[in-house]
Amino acid sequence: MAQETPHTQNRGGDPEPIAEGATIQVPAMTSIERQAEMSDLGLDLDEATQAERLERVRETELSDEMREIVQDDGVLGDRDLLLWKWIYHIFGEPLTLETVSEEHFQEAREAASLVAIYITLIDDIGEKLGDRETFWELSKAAYPGVEPDWEREDINRDYAISTKRVWEALMNRIENAPRSEEFMEPLMFSLRQSIQGMDYARLSADYASFMNPEETWYFETQAIGLYLFWNVDLMFSPEFDHDDYQAFRRVAFELQHMWRLGNWIITWHREVFERDYSAGIIVEALHQGIIDESDLDALDEGELEPEEVIEKVESAGFVEQFIWNWKQRRDRVRSQDFGMSSLDSTEMVSKMEWLMQSHFATEGHR
Repeated sequence: MAQETPHTQNRGGDPEPIAEGATIQVPAMTSIERQAEMSDLGLDLDEATQAERLERVRETELSDEMREIVQDDGVLGDRDLLLWKWIYHIFGEPLTLETVSEEHFQEAREAASLVAIYITLIDDIGEKLGDRETFWELSKAAYPGVEPDWEREDINRDYAISTKRVWEALMNRIENAPRSEEFMEPLMFSLRQSIQGMDYARLSADYASFMNPEETWYFETQAIGLYLFWNVDLMFSPEFDHDDYQAFRRVAFELQHMWRLGNWIITWHREVFERDYSAGIIVEALHQGIIDESDLDALDEGELEPEEVIEKVESAGFVEQFIWNWKQRRDRVRSQDFGMSSLDSTEMVSKMEWLMQSHFATEGHR
């Protein structure tokens, strides 16, 4: 059977052929061109399966060292333990690259989990607390030639103490990784990109007019951190072929956008109730005039119910557009041969499918 030529959609919705192996373009959100339901994704999202997935997270046993870190007497210990269990769970077999050696699997799992915990803390400081001074002081850890003043008196001391413990535990693991020197700079570059994305979200929380679809898509996707987690895996992958690294980054770029889309699709309802308007679905609704800043002001003041905003957005079809974009991206990555000898791009896509299911199962519980 002849292979079908992959297509993009032009503004009129007509298919346009793309060159074999061409980069998958960021989907335009300026019109509702295609729609899909969650049931169209071919994922196992039935209630019984999702309950089983949630139970697996609840039953996850943290290692002794990870438990000691997250059950501190500061901000880590104040969070629901299920969040840290979920992070530790996903960076076990489900998301760990197959190149990680059995010998180093536990170190890689803990290191990836610690990266996720670090960016969770930095994100909380910036977006939830709006604490500029603490955000930038503790972010210094990712920048060359500087170090956070962990004892600085005018920053949030609880966050400083917890973040320091996480950062030092992370460094203890990755500095001794088999390929630490080879992948440390790319890791720190990606971490700085993630911090920049979180800073964009911090500013957007204060200035609704700062948000726009193009920058939200770019910066919020950087914040999601897939490059970070898989770069950690490469540090613990003695058999990974460095000749595959460029292709690896191309695949990770595309899949990081899938993670971002999936996160928006699943969490945006909750975020409206939390008065968090940074999700791409809300930004697109603002951009197209389905809602406006006065709606968000009224929501903040308690003069408008969250359900009213949600109904407006849902009636416009944006959610189904985002689901279709997730499906389109997945199918196109699957259709390409990225030429890697030590990694299977199809298996990497499957990990994003699993992640979508896990997000769906645990939303509202962590």
